[in-house]
Amino acid sequence: MTATPTTTLELHHLQAIVRAMHDVALTDGVHDAERVMLRGFYESCQRDAAALASFDDLVAMPFDLAAVVDDFRQPAQKLALLHSCLLLAHADGDYSAAERSKVQAFADALNVPADELRRIEEGVTDYLLQQISRISNTDALQEVAKELQG
Repeated sequence: MTATPTTTLELHHLQAIVRAMHDVALTDGVHDAERVMLRGFYESCQRDAAALASFDDLVAMPFDLAAVVDDFRQPAQKLALLHSCLLLAHADGDYSAAERSKVQAFADALNVPADELRRIEEGVTDYLLQQISRISNTDALQEVAKELQG
């Protein structure tokens, strides 16, 4: 379950993931980078799925994981939700303690063991490091790597 999610998700899964990501962002205040990432992700999904709900309407609804946990039974669906939330948590450059706690609560509700969550977190960190590996300023790259692993 540690690879990048590749399962087919239905519209209700994507909307729940967006609401979960927004819930994570709310834990320490929604930063501009998080808002841009989240809005762009949903609006792309919205176009592809011809969804009627706007981004603003979707995130205005409080997120209740207990209400959607049964929709995330497959390991790849759980991974998609957690992976997405972790990417969002890193969007502002700081995976805060509050965000970690929220993601842990999601993993607990989805019955994802702590060691598996740790592997997912490491996978997201590796993915993000790969994305920035082309940076020519190695001092900056090393600083970002320390923050991601920290």
